[in-house]
Amino acid sequence: MKKHHVQIIPATHEHIVRLLPHVRQADVDEFYAMSMQTPEQVLRHGLSVSTKAYAGIINDEVVTIFGVASGSLLTGLGVPWLVGTDLLEQHQKTFLRRCKPILKQMLGQYPTLMNYVDERNHIAKAWLHWLGFQIEEAKPAGLLQLPFHRFTLRAK
Repeated sequence: MKKHHVQIIPATHEHIVRLLPHVRQADVDEFYAMSMQTPEQVLRHGLSVSTKAYAGIINDEVVTIFGVASGSLLTGLGVPWLVGTDLLEQHQKTFLRRCKPILKQMLGQYPTLMNYVDERNHIAKAWLHWLGFQIEEAKPAGLLQLPFHRFTLRAK
């Protein structure tokens, strides 16, 4: 079995350029349903507003960019986000195991992490569940008012 070289490093604009041609269709659909934004708009905004943003690289391929932004300075709410490629799905177990310590760091900075996921984005919902997030019933949200689940994780 081939060993994969996995890196999680601070994200840059170069990582965005490398990721953009390969964004998962489920992510593209989710961005459009929520805000009518393109993956490039979402990634550039995410990188500019996040307190931490990372690129996940497997065998020199950028497979994801993810991070956390401040949702509220008063309540300690962080807004986690992730944009991935189909390659991320192929290496999901390898990647998710590496994310646990970073998720712990995010919870150290923001005692509550919360965001929304498109009900149609089944793989993302499975990842969130595996990482320990509580996923609520879907309700209409975003500009297109399609069903989205709010997901939350609180520091223990």
